[in-house]
Amino acid sequence: MMMTWLARAHSDSSWAHLPTTDFPAVAARPGALAVLPVHGFADHGMGLPLDLEEVIASALLSEAAAEASALAAPCVLPPLRFGPAPYAACGWFGIPLETAHELVLELARGVKLAGFEKLLILSTNPWHREWLDNAARDIRVETGLAAYRVHLGALGLDFHPAAAPAQRLALQALGAGLLGLHPVASTPHESADEDFRPGKWAHPPPLPAERVSPERAAEAEALRIQATERLARLLVEAAWHGRGLPPARHPATAAGPAAARPAAEAAPLWRPFGARYLGSLHREALRQTTHRPGALVILPTAAIEQHGPHLPVGVDSILGQGLLARALALLAPGLPVHVAPPILVGKSAEHADWPGTLTLGTRTFAALVRAQVEQLHRLGFQKIAIWNTHGGNSAVLVPLIRELQSLPGLRVGMLQSGYKPTQSPQEAAHGFHAGEWETALMLAFAPSLVRRAKAVCHYPAQLDDAGELRPESAALTFGWTTRDIAPQGVIGDPTLATSERGETWAGEAAAALAARITRLVRG
Repeated sequence: MMMTWLARAHSDSSWAHLPTTDFPAVAARPGALAVLPVHGFADHGMGLPLDLEEVIASALLSEAAAEASALAAPCVLPPLRFGPAPYAACGWFGIPLETAHELVLELARGVKLAGFEKLLILSTNPWHREWLDNAARDIRVETGLAAYRVHLGALGLDFHPAAAPAQRLALQALGAGLLGLHPVASTPHESADEDFRPGKWAHPPPLPAERVSPERAAEAEALRIQATERLARLLVEAAWHGRGLPPARHPATAAGPAAARPAAEAAPLWRPFGARYLGSLHREALRQTTHRPGALVILPTAAIEQHGPHLPVGVDSILGQGLLARALALLAPGLPVHVAPPILVGKSAEHADWPGTLTLGTRTFAALVRAQVEQLHRLGFQKIAIWNTHGGNSAVLVPLIRELQSLPGLRVGMLQSGYKPTQSPQEAAHGFHAGEWETALMLAFAPSLVRRAKAVCHYPAQLDDAGELRPESAALTFGWTTRDIAPQGVIGDPTLATSERGETWAGEAAAALAARITRLVRG
């Protein structure tokens, strides 16, 4: 089975692949540097999919991080795919400026808690330069982190519509090559006040919709190599800024968490939803999806949070994307089901004091989800299903959905498979975090990220305990943080998990989810 990654990133340098117990050592490595990629969804006049920024930048960053690891220790956070998108005709899935600013600050607080001293923000969208510069300064003031900024344009690859035509053509050729696609026609150019900063760019100048010539592809490849090498140098320079000169070679990565992982593993799926992913479409294809009768769009929400010493912090997001991808593969090919850009970080306040956890506040998380639902509705979708795989999000999502249900012509709700695995009564009642279920599924979806020897069993309550007070699902509950009820971050018994059970459960849960999706479309 193909493993589902959250982004195109080397497993060794991916934040989401580390368990909470590794972060102190990773943050203490010589040249440690947290890296936050920030992308947007836009047409850019190139006739290529809307997630072109991430396609190109993730390829550069993955290679640059590997090159830089000889002298530094970059740790790449899950990408932030949401920011201001001021021009509705050519940008999608945007969020208000204030929400974007607070979102980045909250991610930075998680970076600080994990023990890092430095954060580098790599941005790609031309409308993200100024607000991220402002965010970097506020990060420095509010968290004490040394915050650095690199924009793709500084590497000779600029998406700005006023950039040199040669740069934009190189980006188009590079993206077409990475995706194996030919550019299609884009909307004619429309702009105003180009000399009256910042100008108004309703539609970028369209580039040719034609097969990329071998000569232009070769030029783009040379520029990609040059940009990758420069980004690697910038990562090293930021990592060692204020720390003196880097050593001749940095040995820490060879002894990191990946050392015990299998050398050979299946190539990961970092874009797991195929043609059903809205980000993989070009603008005209996106418009057409909204006009299909009964069309359903699924908005995944999850979390990046501690899951004990044996599982990585990306469990909720990895399993959410993996289960959904497997369910989508079971649908009838023509069923009009699509997936919106996943929200990878959620509200994880109960885990916020564990290294590696990234959490949003109620206001920021609700604003992010609301913005996505409202935009999907404006695009024309009348059925929106939120696929949530982090329990802590539900207390925000349920009341928020009640508010959103008042939007005229919108049917919105929580998508649930309804599947319950066969478990012991004790595990079924009190094994709700990093226990048998999640560990077994991780053994099915990403076995190289599971450290079975580190698994421990802990229950916050027993079935025969006196009284009725319990942390969850009882007549009397109490507000808790994870440390109140789980000293090692585990709530359940992961030692019960097996690969065979995980594969069985994944298949049965995906089948149940596919059935629910089909009924939603046809109902």
